[in-house]
Amino acid sequence: MRIGVFSDVHSNWEALEACLARFAKEKVQAYIFCGDIIGYGPDPEKCVQKVLSLPLLACVMGNHDAVFLHPEIEAFFNYDAQVSLEENKKQLKEKDIRRLSALPARVQKPNFTVVHGTPANPIQEYFTSTNQFHSNYELWEGQFCFVGHSHMPFCMGGNEAAASLLLNKKGETLCRLKDELRYVINPGAVGKPRDKNPHASFGVWDTDGATFRFIRQEYDIKKTLAKMERLKYPSLLMDSLSVGL
Repeated sequence: MRIGVFSDVHSNWEALEACLARFAKEKVQAYIFCGDIIGYGPDPEKCVQKVLSLPLLACVMGNHDAVFLHPEIEAFFNYDAQVSLEENKKQLKEKDIRRLSALPARVQKPNFTVVHGTPANPIQEYFTSTNQFHSNYELWEGQFCFVGHSHMPFCMGGNEAAASLLLNKKGETLCRLKDELRYVINPGAVGKPRDKNPHASFGVWDTDGATFRFIRQEYDIKKTLAKMERLKYPSLLMDSLSVGL
């Protein structure tokens, strides 16, 4: 099976459209979403409705999605995140808020786990190191753990004794997955990459071929930025989107 794995759409409709079009081209049959449909971008409602309508979807709550259920989280956001979140709140209908608030913090399937942050702290903690691979090793079930939150695409593979990290710095990278190892994989961010590459980041997991392929996809970023400008979003937020930070 070919599974489209993506995360951190952050209300960026143009990036989401480009991601899903690429998934269709890649003939994916199911989807894994690692949290944060909303925040930062200008189109929360369309993004919520589209992501949550996907078939065969394993989807978890991100920290931006969680602000309605856990309003105390917002205190940890920076200024740009708070300004854009307030605009997102104005646009979202009550039914969309209910759907976001009903998302689980963790999804468990027979051979994989999905969280936004880490198995130890699914909503708020960033998964960034091989030390965390070992401290979380017994906290997820299955061979694979898919995460988001850091907006950095990586594949971390190992066992109880050692782990190695591949940070995807290329446009497309194919990772061959070994049966004897366990993996933590972050597909990167669709709507707000932070690795100095503004193109949408996501991946395709081929369960039959035992591979994960990182993909970078161009989208109409000028259209997204024009919407953000009309909404009077902070200039630093728009600049960061333009350069992938």
